[in-house]
Amino acid sequence: MKQSDLKKFLTLPCCNERAVVKTSALGTQFFAHYRKSEDCILKPESKEHLRLKAIVSAAAESAGWTVTTEYIGYSENGDKWIADVYCTKGKAKIALEIQLSPQTEKELNARHKRYVESEVRDAWFMKDSVYVNSGHSSIHSFPRFQIKHFMDSRSMPQMSDYPLSVAQFVDALLRGGFVWKEDKDEILLYYMKSKCWRCKIDLNVPIGLGDTACSNFDKFICTVPNCSNFYESLMARVDNYELKHLGLTTIGPHHITGNAPNFPYCVKCTSCHAPQANAYTLQDYRDWSEKVGRDSYHVVLSSYSHSGRYELTALSKGKR
Repeated sequence: MKQSDLKKFLTLPCCNERAVVKTSALGTQFFAHYRKSEDCILKPESKEHLRLKAIVSAAAESAGWTVTTEYIGYSENGDKWIADVYCTKGKAKIALEIQLSPQTEKELNARHKRYVESEVRDAWFMKDSVYVNSGHSSIHSFPRFQIKHFMDSRSMPQMSDYPLSVAQFVDALLRGGFVWKEDKDEILLYYMKSKCWRCKIDLNVPIGLGDTACSNFDKFICTVPNCSNFYESLMARVDNYELKHLGLTTIGPHHITGNAPNFPYCVKCTSCHAPQANAYTLQDYRDWSEKVGRDSYHVVLSSYSHSGRYELTALSKGKR
């Protein structure tokens, strides 16, 4: 193409300025500005960015996708976007973005939103020295992956969180070699073993709430008034029917000796239904914590998903 007179008529879609054909160090041909226009919306790209873009586009083509670099598209609202590497295969469309410079979460989300509105899936490759807290994506629909910092132009850039080069990763990604795995955590209700002061039957008395995602969220009874507050808040999470089904004591308001004034909530015996004063429950709890451990027994109140990650499938691992 360089030898053709048609090169004088080539223009770039970003600004309609004259284009020239260049060849990267890897032998990949690409278009560049003959003379950069002040009105061009594209920012100059670093050698690192250009090299990664060449690697990603070559890997995508090798995986059987039709690839266009610096592809321009528009969202339903008419917002313009430019994909570093735009890949299509049948009806599937995916934009592979290389983000090496700092950018706020708000800016990233805005760019991601434009792809969503255009019905284009997007995956982001980020320099780990800049996005040190990104790690695996915690959002299924907004995949973000880290690339190790590299200096040697002869070495193949590697992924930070996977035992793959960038080229191997892109190949696996576009061949369906990753699955989304959700992290599931649980809300725990801790209890202690005690006895009813009246009928002497064994009781399982709630004493605290915990979260498997972080032990810093664990809360246990600590004062007589706090016992009432804890049991009242617990009733907002779980009713007496479920507590009984879990094998635990039920809860209710009882103005009795041993409960702080205006703090009436306490546990009741599952057999004789006698209220167990919070002063006695708290003393039993302190003895239990010292002898057995406050988190020795628990039941699961509920489970939830808060994050996740993309993991290589067994088949993809075998092909490495």
